[in-house]
Amino acid sequence: MAQSKTITGTVTSSADNLSMPGVTVKIKGTTTAVSTDVNGRYSINAAPGQVLVYSFIGNSPAERTVGAESVINVVLQPDLKSLQEVTITTGFGVRQEKRDLTSSVQVIKGSAVQATQRENFVTALQGRVAGANITSTSGQPGASASIVLRGITSIGASNQPLFVVDGIRVNNDALSQSSLASNGDNRRQDFTNRIADINSDDIENITVLKGADAAAVYGSDAAGGAIIITTKKGRSGNGALTYDNNFSFAKAYRFPEVQNTFGPGSSGNLDPLVRTAFGPAYAPGTQTYDNVRNIFQTGFTQQHDLALEGGNETATYRISTEYRHTGGVLPVAYNDKISLRLAGSAKLSSKLSSSASFNYFNIDNRKLNKGNSGTYINALAWPTNDDVRNYLNPDGSRRTLLPPSIKNVTTDASVDFDNPLWDAHKNISRDKTNRMLGNVDLSFDAASWLNLRALVGIDFYTTNGNNLLSQYSSSYQNSPLNSFAATNGISTGGIIDNYNDNNLLTNGSLFATFKKTFGDFRTTLAVGAEVYDNRDQINGFYGEKFLQPDFNTINNTTPTTQRNSSNFFETRRIGEIARLGIVYKEMLTINATGRQDYSSRLAGTQKSSYFYPSFGAGFIFTELPALKDNKVLSYGKLRFSYAGVGKDPFAPYKIKSSVVQQATTGGGFAYDVTGNNPNLRPEKDYQLDFGAELQFFEGRLGADISFYQYRATDQIFDPRISYGSGYILEFVNGGEIKNRGIEAQLTGIPVKTPNFTWNTFVNFTLNRGKVINLGDLPEYYNSDTWVYANARASIFPGSSLTNIAAYTYARNDKGQILVDPSSGLPISNNTFVTVGDRQPDFTVGFGNSFTYKSLNLSFLFDIRKGGDVFNANELFLTRYGLSARTLDRMQPRIIPGVLKDGNENSANPTVNTIQVTPYYQNTYYSAAMESDFVEHDINWLRLRDITLNYAIPQSVLAPSKVFKSASIFVTATDVFMLTNYSGADPDVNGNNSSTRGSGSAGFDYGTVATPRTISLGLRVKL
Repeated sequence: MAQSKTITGTVTSSADNLSMPGVTVKIKGTTTAVSTDVNGRYSINAAPGQVLVYSFIGNSPAERTVGAESVINVVLQPDLKSLQEVTITTGFGVRQEKRDLTSSVQVIKGSAVQATQRENFVTALQGRVAGANITSTSGQPGASASIVLRGITSIGASNQPLFVVDGIRVNNDALSQSSLASNGDNRRQDFTNRIADINSDDIENITVLKGADAAAVYGSDAAGGAIIITTKKGRSGNGALTYDNNFSFAKAYRFPEVQNTFGPGSSGNLDPLVRTAFGPAYAPGTQTYDNVRNIFQTGFTQQHDLALEGGNETATYRISTEYRHTGGVLPVAYNDKISLRLAGSAKLSSKLSSSASFNYFNIDNRKLNKGNSGTYINALAWPTNDDVRNYLNPDGSRRTLLPPSIKNVTTDASVDFDNPLWDAHKNISRDKTNRMLGNVDLSFDAASWLNLRALVGIDFYTTNGNNLLSQYSSSYQNSPLNSFAATNGISTGGIIDNYNDNNLLTNGSLFATFKKTFGDFRTTLAVGAEVYDNRDQINGFYGEKFLQPDFNTINNTTPTTQRNSSNFFETRRIGEIARLGIVYKEMLTINATGRQDYSSRLAGTQKSSYFYPSFGAGFIFTELPALKDNKVLSYGKLRFSYAGVGKDPFAPYKIKSSVVQQATTGGGFAYDVTGNNPNLRPEKDYQLDFGAELQFFEGRLGADISFYQYRATDQIFDPRISYGSGYILEFVNGGEIKNRGIEAQLTGIPVKTPNFTWNTFVNFTLNRGKVINLGDLPEYYNSDTWVYANARASIFPGSSLTNIAAYTYARNDKGQILVDPSSGLPISNNTFVTVGDRQPDFTVGFGNSFTYKSLNLSFLFDIRKGGDVFNANELFLTRYGLSARTLDRMQPRIIPGVLKDGNENSANPTVNTIQVTPYYQNTYYSAAMESDFVEHDINWLRLRDITLNYAIPQSVLAPSKVFKSASIFVTATDVFMLTNYSGADPDVNGNNSSTRGSGSAGFDYGTVATPRTISLGLRVKL
């Protein structure tokens, strides 16, 4: 008898050349079998002459006869004829056959996301998901990311999708600064969106449910779609220990251009007591500095992941841990994360099975301020004849830009402004988060036709934040908007603005699923309920005027300046759910879903409950006898879906008036700024979706195309109302919006040989959103988006949902610009009007993967055509004489227009002939119009990421008898960008991701651009 030996190898998919975990490798004719691990590796004892059978759902099985070799690598081919066996995870962790779905769904493998090595895995989905628009709020560690699927669906509420992990909804909130005792806006600090805590190495796959049909299953939180994350839970087979790492280096490479010809002053005169650079030109030979680039450094990141997994036919386990330190491209900024995850599954009996997981996170984030008082704006404004890096005196004290006028250093701060590097080191913004995620899933097969399933999950986190403004700082007092010694009413002597946020999200569901076949009909009926409870308590502590220098505690502030706040929010929903699926001859599918929700946010109204219906139909026309087994068209399906959504208010306690603690003298309570509205109704949203799925040449070419239209009425938003009411805002129903678009996903395998394969995909997205009406309101805006000067995200009846409104030129009846007769300068209309639209014409994600033997090269291009950006950085630089466009200040010019002299609307208006020389008349620049800085039709081509991976051959590893597999990689993200945008980066967000509505994506002000990052690392398995 031949001696058995150890056979090892890797199983990959011909569709994408990625490794395939969970492939069964069995010795033909025996019961001996193993499964491939997370890297697609396997090891089995077999004798020469025996046949190994490789099988995986949705792929054609492969057979290999064992010979003299010890390494057998296999590439599995998709089996389109067994497409009905391919399953994906949808609502409440249920795995459904893909051919039975009647709505738009896209699946991204976790390995593709993990390979990008991004700190926030959400940003890795940009370009990989059709219909998704993902914007990071900055290029700093711990930055949040907002994601919108299929455009804006609500003008006042969040438009981000629901995130679900292993069937349990989890929190993706980012803290709003309005919840702090300082009650600030969302422009000065960033707070991580909590889904970024998830370790991408723990993700098996990501399923994206788009549009309102997802809400029919999950409720109003999923009105903007749902992203379903399935995590790894271990595989049966021999235990395996996997370690991987990456070491990354980030470099900022795009910056606004700052002029270094003219120095501080005004009207051509030297004046060191002003921030503006309208003084005389520097003398020849004057040393100047590139202070913007000089504040940046190389950001260093290291990540280490360790996972132990194994199991048998009845139980599996996986234990994983991660340590990640992300260093910023600006000093002292970092994000440290430690996570531990335990997961497993067990077959407790022939009828009862279970799975469970527990995840713990510890996160420490040190941030830098953004916006008006932020580090970046201070660097832009720092005089170019002074080296920004020289920010300390020899004794370690703060070096001021101006010489001390008196000995009291604290008072000196009132006539200076912060060096950006001193600001980074001395003004602290830091938060620490401890988070726990846990879930249990029980499934009981009561009969061959009946399954009972229960899921319970908990998501609890607590975040402690420390915001300190040094007693020597002039931030908030002398922002770049003010000259030296200007005050805005905020006390000097130091500020502490601390908080703690305790958030508890619990949810569970119970379903009974009936499956029965009647002749040619295959039916499924699921009936169940979901309970959801979210409690969030935010306590804020504020104080001013430190009693002792450099002592970071609220007790160090003067008692008379101290105040605190306590905000408590609780939402509870109960949902009754029914889903019916009917399949006829595996050709025609009918799906229907109904959900009735009861919401505490509408308690006390006549509409405290609301209903979500959805209906879908799918027709696999290649099952027709005339098309079956067609050699060209391998698979074809047409689908249609309709869904209606009810949506409750986006915040609780808006039906009745609530009271808040008062910070004024005497304390006590008073009504909150938001008035009551007992007549509030849920929103009514409707979506139609038509689609087609096609596969040609046995999977070598594929297409998935969707056409959708979304209409929403009774929109809930909070406009400003008359102060005479005693309130500032009120939640109201009003308005109607419409959204429509096209999504297309194209996949192909242009080349496939035994040693070389080329896979490619293209994702195309086109979306148009429009405001039909706003009820009785002429305009609605979110004040957080008012990031700089007079430009903001305002919408009007008939405008785009991603509208930009700003001040522009006053004009006469003929459209001619009106000019001030006393100055020769144009006059502002002092009214917000539409000046731009941030919605692109279309976006494209273009990805490729080339595999030659053990070498794989993959990359992704992100393409955008059109869309407008408000370049507020350039407006700021222009108004302060710092922009390169102000270098022509000595050139006289005449503003084209007519004088506003009373004859402007006559038949013969007075043509302007007044000559202006900006060198002496600085208001030419300082009064620059906001509308001139909205840059239109911005395009870009970005290389989002590129990875080169080399799997070390088994012939090299086998002699060591230690490593089962090993690979090395190099990855680069945000490598380059070709764009017609004049600023640093058009893909920016002036707020954080907690901002509702359309947010402030496309408002470029005080935000660090995404840096270029290169990562190196290895992955080994023992």
